[in-house]
Amino acid sequence: EVTAKTVFDLAKEGDDLALIVYRNFSRYLGIACANIGSILNPSTIVIGGGVSKAGQPLIDAVAGYYKEHAFISCKDTPIVLAKLDNDAGIYGAAKLVVA
Repeated sequence: EVTAKTVFDLAKEGDDLALIVYRNFSRYLGIACANIGSILNPSTIVIGGGVSKAGQPLIDAVAGYYKEHAFISCKDTPIVLAKLDNDAGIYGAAKLVVA
């Protein structure tokens, strides 16, 4: 089974195909974040899910493309890793029940 973490680990080791996937994914995600950021102007963009297991190198690459494509008024929006990993949905559902 191929996961995002597997691809990013192989990219760190210099695997050519994994590097192509890593660069393209980072570019597409950075452009998508720039489009969303330019429309919504969020205070922070949080990257979560399985892809967040790639860690800070992914965030750095995505942030580079984000800054290249975002409107000047939101270029400084921080992009960070989610702290709750894949448990965010569970916490959100629990909050709805408690509230």
